[in-house]
Amino acid sequence: MADSNTVQALALPANVDAEAAIILKSTLIKLINGGARKIICNFFATEFLSEEGAEELLQVARFLHKVGGELGICLIKPDVQATILQPHFFKFYSVEESVALVALRNLVTYFDLYEDILDLKVRMENTVPYIEIYLGFGATETMLQVQQTIELIRHSLEQELTDVHVLIVPSTTIEKSSPSQPVDQKKQIVFSSHSDAVWQLAQAIQQTIPEDIPCSSINEASADDSFDLISIVFRIDQATADSEATLYLKELHEQKLALFAITDNYPYSGYAGECMKNITALLDTSNTIVGKFICRTTDNQIPETDLMRARNKYFDILQENI
Repeated sequence: MADSNTVQALALPANVDAEAAIILKSTLIKLINGGARKIICNFFATEFLSEEGAEELLQVARFLHKVGGELGICLIKPDVQATILQPHFFKFYSVEESVALVALRNLVTYFDLYEDILDLKVRMENTVPYIEIYLGFGATETMLQVQQTIELIRHSLEQELTDVHVLIVPSTTIEKSSPSQPVDQKKQIVFSSHSDAVWQLAQAIQQTIPEDIPCSSINEASADDSFDLISIVFRIDQATADSEATLYLKELHEQKLALFAITDNYPYSGYAGECMKNITALLDTSNTIVGKFICRTTDNQIPETDLMRARNKYFDILQENI
């Protein structure tokens, strides 16, 4: 069965405002976690892209670029394209390449009928698209089964695309290669045991990427161990870190740290900023803080929107420190 997650297409909404940008990035991260290394964003319906949306797209594009992947854009309007930040991190698709998206979507629909997509090409002659698809089939498939699959896919494409020429070439020679992966790093997530919300936040950021990142209580962690990145999740208490986190933070030396704090106050208030300043002062100057995040609890629970923001922030921290 083919790996349908290697390449993914995603249709964007008409209005990508600040709130939609959070959902968009979370969706892209899920696609990456599913194995996608080439994601093509369809902007056909998009009339507005906010600064927040452009920034979130850039963060994902930079990450995919680092791991040998690609964030593609197709059917984007000129005024929307003008808001894209650092466009060299993106692949902009032509009309011909946009036609390939339709073919790809059809192929994914039938991915259980063949082994792999070896190649997909689209060329235009006048206004007529010519699609060439090279599919890999298992050696045990009969010629009749192969031909039935080819006819099924061809008919589906001809129904969706008018006046199109489709050529599907079968092969039993399949070369599979693993997608590029980030450089293996030693990471750790530690959390204080002061509330269920702290555990909830720690679990959320651990699930950001499929890598099995250790997640343990501060009481079980040793400040003497060396890591490429330590993410610390704790509750703010009396304008600083809770007692467990305070002791742990004071013991750290020469570490890269990401701080994830929970407060009962509005996270963007002056009080929250003052708390983070106090927490930073607990650290030895040999440490480096690579990211900070504060969110608010309601009845000792963190809203799903804030958990999504936390995962997005952790994703950014990881991709900036690969």
